[in-house]
Amino acid sequence: MSKKNDFQERRKHKRFKAKRGAFAVSLPNFDKLGQIKNISEGGLAFQYMGDAEEAKDSVEVEIFLTFDDFFLRKLPAKTVSDFEIGTQVLFSSLPTRQVNLQFGELQHHQKTLLHYFLQQYTQR
Repeated sequence: MSKKNDFQERRKHKRFKAKRGAFAVSLPNFDKLGQIKNISEGGLAFQYMGDAEEAKDSVEVEIFLTFDDFFLRKLPAKTVSDFEIGTQVLFSSLPTRQVNLQFGELQHHQKTLLHYFLQQYTQR
């Protein structure tokens, strides 16, 4: 059997590519801010510019759009991974990194807004 057939998807939720202009920021220090690459009901991945720092188990993340009034506040999450993907901006000494987050227990209104975001602001 080939290795390709041995791979088993572990994610519970399908991920969708976020539309351009969808951003996430980590709280409380706003130290990670960047474009959302993909998102699901279970978590998200976004890219940011910065140096490696110790990953925190528990974080909060906020989602917002540059082209609409949508704002989703204080989603509890935990860091799954945070890794360097290279320097993508000319003349920048800061590397581009990607952080993958898994959502914690969301409140009802957060789940509702997240579902709305997935319906309206992702590419299907």
